[in-house]
Amino acid sequence: MNMEHSKETESQPHAGFRTSAIQRVIILSLFLTLASVLLLPPGSAQPLPPPGGGFGQFSQGIPVYWPVHAGLMVVGFILLTAGMITAHFHKTRNWFRTHKILQISGAACIFAGLFVAVYMVTLSGFPHFTNPHEMAGGVIGLLVVVMIVLGFSIFRVKKSMNEVRAGHRWLGRALIALILVNIILGISTLILVLGL
Repeated sequence: MNMEHSKETESQPHAGFRTSAIQRVIILSLFLTLASVLLLPPGSAQPLPPPGGGFGQFSQGIPVYWPVHAGLMVVGFILLTAGMITAHFHKTRNWFRTHKILQISGAACIFAGLFVAVYMVTLSGFPHFTNPHEMAGGVIGLLVVVMIVLGFSIFRVKKSMNEVRAGHRWLGRALIALILVNIILGISTLILVLGL
């Protein structure tokens, strides 16, 4: 009986940690999104349109929310890059914990930036996924989820640990490059949309 109890306590922290870490990413993303929307001046935007109808009021969406979206995405990019650099070059005693914190925070900023982007485009009355920046943003969101799942799977998949670790590393590198390219695409899209 004592043997069973010790096995349970050994396996429970890992299973509980996976759930709590994912919950932290979701909660932090939602918090950043709500904080971003609430920190704007009152009356600067309207609520979401009813199903089937859009406001079509450009001035209520992109001009108001693009700095919030861009800020969250750039902070997410910086945190993800810092997490990658920590894992690759800064192998100190606590490197893994630092890597996890940076990656979870970066992912939360990316998800919050995506939520703000959807809200911003909806308020502006534009259709979604009509330009390369938006399409790449959707792919980035999916790849961030895959990268997080691979990262948490490294120590849980015994037979193919090295393959999962390599996939996590290469996906992380590709993701950072894709985010950088998408930041450039976003700036060019903003210039076209705002007519700067």
